Amino acid sequence: MRTARSPLRASVRQNAVRTTVRLGARKASRTAIFVRVGALASSVAFIILLGAWLWHIGWPQKQARRVADFGLHLTQEAHFAVKDIVVEGRAQTSRQAIFAALGIDGGAPILGFDPRAAEARLMQLPWVASATVERRLPDGIVVHLIERVPLARWQHDNQTVVIDADGQPLPQASLARFADLPLVVGSGAPEASAGLLQALKDYPAITKMMTAAVRVSGRRWDFHMEPGVVVRMPAGDLLEGLERLATLIAKQGILSHAVTVIDLRLPDRMIFEPSAAAVAAAKATAKAGKANKGPARP
Repeated sequence: MRTARSPLRASVRQNAVRTTVRLGARKASRTAIFVRVGALASSVAFIILLGAWLWHIGWPQKQARRVADFGLHLTQEAHFAVKDIVVEGRAQTSRQAIFAALGIDGGAPILGFDPRAAEARLMQLPWVASATVERRLPDGIVVHLIERVPLARWQHDNQTVVIDADGQPLPQASLARFADLPLVVGSGAPEASAGLLQALKDYPAITKMMTAAVRVSGRRWDFHMEPGVVVRMPAGDLLEGLERLATLIAKQGILSHAVTVIDLRLPDRMIFEPSAAAVAAAKATAKAGKANKGPARP
């Protein structure tokens, strides 16, 4: 037989819990959340603004510098300080200019020295073509310099300056100091000077007598030689022209003859222009010869 049971509905009712939510409590909860979020946002904004203001006035940077300076001071006390500065390759640049460009004195902390920045400052010096700076711990700095080499004096537009091996002017170079350098003249002369002077090294007799080399039309050279002779060199084979001129000087003493122009531009001939004195002497000789013959007989 089935036994009568209590209705399930009654047990559900017994276990059910009624919850009553008031509208005012919900509003209070939302207000509290908004207040917390607003307070958090205000705090974040305040921190950001404070950080920006501190950064603007440089407070973090100052503190970082203080820490760095303190660390450098400790290394300095540990004998990591500059004692020796060695400069290699210096010829024209003054010691004062080099030390000023390095920007460091003896006894300064070597770990605070920036070799790359020193190289950049050295490269600004007029005579310096390249510079390498090494920091050798614990107390040494080595500077390797390659300086620009004075090559010749360049005369152009009524001005004369010293030029280097690249044909670049050296305005800081004294003309009186480099008065023994060869003189090149004209537009385009600086760029061609290195090749010319290199070729002339094998012909000292020409170099000794040459007072100037004039660049003509950017193609060839005219040599001005003592005592007032102009040698027109070929545009093509300069070495061949130098060889012919050297032979004329050595074997014929051509520069001591009464000529003003020696034209070597053509490979198969040489043209000589006599001096005005030689022309006048020749005319006088011819006139005297005619006078000595006397009047013609009928």
